[in-house]
Amino acid sequence: MDETKEDVPTQSDNEEKDQVVMGESSRTKGWRAIDYMIANEYTNPYVQEWLDLPFIPTIRHDPLWRSFLNQKALKKEISESMALYKRVSIVIDQLRAEAVDSHVSLQDIVLFDVCSGKGNATAVLSFMFPNLSIYMVDKNKKMNISHVTNLNNVQIEYRDIFQVGKFVDWTNKVTQGKIGIFLGSHLCGDLSEIVIDVFNKCGNVRALILAPCCLSKRKRQIADTAVRLKIDNYMYWTRAELHPPIHSTISD
Repeated sequence: MDETKEDVPTQSDNEEKDQVVMGESSRTKGWRAIDYMIANEYTNPYVQEWLDLPFIPTIRHDPLWRSFLNQKALKKEISESMALYKRVSIVIDQLRAEAVDSHVSLQDIVLFDVCSGKGNATAVLSFMFPNLSIYMVDKNKKMNISHVTNLNNVQIEYRDIFQVGKFVDWTNKVTQGKIGIFLGSHLCGDLSEIVIDVFNKCGNVRALILAPCCLSKRKRQIADTAVRLKIDNYMYWTRAELHPPIHSTISD
């Protein structure tokens, strides 16, 4: 009768496995989110497109970008920032096409990243549009935004958009003789409505790119109406409540 001998790991086998694990741990020691992203293949086209951009090797080794490139949600932030870049590109092309009586260059356009947070969108847009003037606007002075401090086409402004009158006056001053674009990403319900109000009052700001993050829980009537109509409450809110008040001069 044949007997099958069971394989029992020897001491040398275990030592070899330990060396492999230790080697892997040593290889990834000190890695940041960006390093893991480069080492892996991602199916998200926005993330892959961002990783292939020519400025990535430079910022990867720049100490000012260390915090930015080690965000826990880096993949998500990059994907969203690239999507915003695509939308900004479309809007700029529209502004140029509709200026039939004059030539519009990037130097004629000012982009405001409103309530910008750490400037994830600003960072991407700065590299993709080096001749575009970008104002990164937020009221929080405690955030680590070292990565944008050396970007030549970015100006950092600490302003509270809830002070509507002052914000409008400042925006009109900055955009005098220029064409303005408002960009608002991840804005809560109340903040989205304030941005729309400010946008409508700024005569030189021609376009608003708005990506609200959530519907305020206080707006129970909107949620109830969406349920009654059997549609998503976010979709109803953005299409029926936020979109109609926007006074844009471009056709999108």
